[in-house]
Amino acid sequence: MAWLPLAAVALAAVTSSGPTPETSAERLHRKGVHCMEVIERPECAIENFEALLDERTRQRELLTDGMLRLLQLYRQTDREDDIAPLLRRFWDAGGDRRSRGHIPYSARFMPESLDMLVNVDPPRLLESAMLERGSDNLRDTVFTCDDIRRNDIQIEMRWKRAAVQAGNEDRETWEVFYEQIDAENERRRKYAERREKRRRSDDEQSAPLVFELACPLALALALTDNRDWQRMTGASDHRSPADTVAIFQLDELETRLATAVAQGRLDSPRPGRWRLPDFESDDHDPEVIEMAMLDRGELVAAPGPILDAMERDSRKRKRQMGRELDTLVGQIPKDTGLFVVLTKHALRDLGFGGMERQGMRKVLETLLPRPKGLQVAAIAGSSLAFFTRVPTDTAVRGKMLVNLANVMLARSAGDDPETALMLEGLDVAEASDRKALLASYVISMARLEKMLWD
Repeated sequence: MAWLPLAAVALAAVTSSGPTPETSAERLHRKGVHCMEVIERPECAIENFEALLDERTRQRELLTDGMLRLLQLYRQTDREDDIAPLLRRFWDAGGDRRSRGHIPYSARFMPESLDMLVNVDPPRLLESAMLERGSDNLRDTVFTCDDIRRNDIQIEMRWKRAAVQAGNEDRETWEVFYEQIDAENERRRKYAERREKRRRSDDEQSAPLVFELACPLALALALTDNRDWQRMTGASDHRSPADTVAIFQLDELETRLATAVAQGRLDSPRPGRWRLPDFESDDHDPEVIEMAMLDRGELVAAPGPILDAMERDSRKRKRQMGRELDTLVGQIPKDTGLFVVLTKHALRDLGFGGMERQGMRKVLETLLPRPKGLQVAAIAGSSLAFFTRVPTDTAVRGKMLVNLANVMLARSAGDDPETALMLEGLDVAEASDRKALLASYVISMARLEKMLWD
């Protein structure tokens, strides 16, 4: 039994509380960040991040952050030809086989007519370097349900920026601050005019029920804010916005529902159904929105007739979700914090909304590829990126549109400095099979804060 002491030593070494050895992926990511941010050697950073993307690892957050950093580095070093393969790599990773499990189980019982879907994964977003290392102000602005808190943050950040500008221009802070307020009020006035014009032309879509309901429901269930949801999913019919479904995933849901009813924050018109007594909506009739649990930990909200049908289908395990929508959702990579999907009919109607069938719309429909849908996936690392994919009918038209889009983007940037700033992180390319249009838009933390607080 001479081997027993050696085995005991080995076991002790394995189970000791010492530091976990650095993985190969962690080492490459660390070296890439060091090259990029400390010694400022872009080629060194690119070499390490490219090697990171070739690693077989479950540490998806490292791959995500490496991909976002590579997009920035390729642009900084004028390696534009390397951007398109990187965009393709994001979609090829999620599109080589169908993904499952990144929308709630109850979604399969949604009516077949629903052709637009949005899915938000708060825990995944909160784990990103951008929000994890960012300020409380940034996290609260994104997730808070307190409008006063959000307004206080905006005023605080504007005042800080005004103080910096005032110091540079030898002026009073309050003078610069109120100049910025006046400029913002003018922008809001023009936006309100454009919105009213769209509303009069029946061109504006209703806000998704999932976003209207999220905060009132979070408060009713005694959650801190929207960061406590495990997942939020909404779907609707673009032709009939009243046909809509919202699904919320949450631990200990049954207990929270019972407590909310006992304390009067939720009504229960009959067993297994709930309503928000004080819910108000501009776009949906609050009286007809009911909620039910169709699977453990999942609360489904919808107009009564839709919820009745979903409940019947769930008992029969009868899948109703539209095949086209399901296919598009299944091609979204699993490590996506937020994504939006539109079917081809929704995309065509909304994309050409407000145009006459003859004239410009007819010209555009002739020139542009016939889209098979729209997929927008957001991933967060040290920055935030939106990856867009539009499957098309023919490769020739796809190539033509990529070239046309790049020319139009360059022209727009040249005509307007503010537009140039907004388009700085945008890239357009073709898919590897030349049957889809791809675009990416990368937003740094500084840019995101400016967009949120200006």
